[in-house]
Amino acid sequence: MVDLEWYRSFIAIYRAGTVSGAARALLLTQPAVTQHLAALEAAVGEPLFLRAPRRMIPTARGKELYNQVVQAIETLEQVSQTLGAGQERPPVLRCGAPREYFQEQLLRRLLSLPYRLWLQFGETADLVNDLEHGRLEAVVATQQLASRDLEFVHLDDERFILVGPTALTVPDELREAAAEGAREPLESWLAAQRWVSYGPELPIIRRFWLQCFERRPTFQAALVLPDLHAIRSAVEQGYGISVLPDYLCGDWLAAGRLRVLWQPPQPVANELWLAYRRIDRNDVRIRSLKRALLS
Repeated sequence: MVDLEWYRSFIAIYRAGTVSGAARALLLTQPAVTQHLAALEAAVGEPLFLRAPRRMIPTARGKELYNQVVQAIETLEQVSQTLGAGQERPPVLRCGAPREYFQEQLLRRLLSLPYRLWLQFGETADLVNDLEHGRLEAVVATQQLASRDLEFVHLDDERFILVGPTALTVPDELREAAAEGAREPLESWLAAQRWVSYGPELPIIRRFWLQCFERRPTFQAALVLPDLHAIRSAVEQGYGISVLPDYLCGDWLAAGRLRVLWQPPQPVANELWLAYRRIDRNDVRIRSLKRALLS
């Protein structure tokens, strides 16, 4: 007969990616967690993980078993947490999102959720990986990634704006030439400016450049700041120019703290998605989150 503790250890390893991480999460010793996994694998009749250096990689059978038992085990844990307590504790909802979009757009929408929220910030690829491995329940993604195990729901659109300090203006003749279809002089002028970027590979800027000038930018950033709020401040203070999401720029443009340097005829936009595991689509927490974010 399978012990429920074996399942708890299995799920903890699946989420943490290591036996040591699972042991810390469960407040158990590593030998105990290892013993639980060995006993469960013996009961299943095949390995549930591939033992790689510094990582436990779920096998196809491990992924299947996780999807079969995770909801039941989480429900049991939630019930166990409330037994003997003076009042019921709200369940946890673990979400991932881009830091700046969460602060500016999502935080106010989540106030009504009846859950304890645990947030994780990072790049979409890393957050989606944590979602697939059960370390998160939902992710706000900046792109729709191919996955048979995940479901993506369109959440929002963000537009990108080319901004600079208020003292900087694009010469009128370059604007006029670009409006008539000759964008090469404007491209050369922009490429000669100092640029502030989120990363050395010019994320966001590269996308803007490809759509507007149909080629990759060849310049390098003068200042790299992995925080969009910091980039906004750096541009205001004259460190250079950049491309930022519209939700970060509206108030600053209205207050005269930034200047729109040029607006392409076709806005440069990006879709944002709410991602969650297909097996969780009917989970009451996911349904509540969707309602809160899409209302």
